[in-house]
Amino acid sequence: GLLRLGDLGLAILPAMTLLLVGCDQSAPAITLPEPDRVRLAPDQNFYDFGSHVVHVNALTTNQLTPSIATAYDIVRSDSRAMLNVVILEKNDTTQGKPAIGVVSMNAVNLTGQLKSLDIRQIEDGENIYYIGDVSIDNHETLNFNIDVVPDGYSTPMLLTYTQTFYTD
Repeated sequence: GLLRLGDLGLAILPAMTLLLVGCDQSAPAITLPEPDRVRLAPDQNFYDFGSHVVHVNALTTNQLTPSIATAYDIVRSDSRAMLNVVILEKNDTTQGKPAIGVVSMNAVNLTGQLKSLDIRQIEDGENIYYIGDVSIDNHETLNFNIDVVPDGYSTPMLLTYTQTFYTD
């Protein structure tokens, strides 16, 4: 008839013992593959991906001049940060030509809070900027995860840029 829990434990104990004995404790854990994301060093604000160079910088929006903030509809505040991304297509004759692409980004603070950024493309003469802004607290450190796909390319260029903001 009925199988008691004690009988079940006795029935699977030999099988579990064989599994444990056969396991190599030094084998690496199986993890899901993650895309290659470049983490910029604290003193680094660009990365050369081969065909393109991606430049990033972040600042509190109160550091913008009033005329720049007004021209690009950015709210000046010490409690808002702006991330600026520039894609340069490399060529033989210059430091790179501004390139159009698709840029997405988010920010994660040290407590794991995810913050979304609405991205805008700004064209100023020949220059092309991708900006997003986000609310910040004093002494808040944000890890900006930035995905860039230049026009004509399908593989994203992935990087993380970290900055601590001071609002006082």
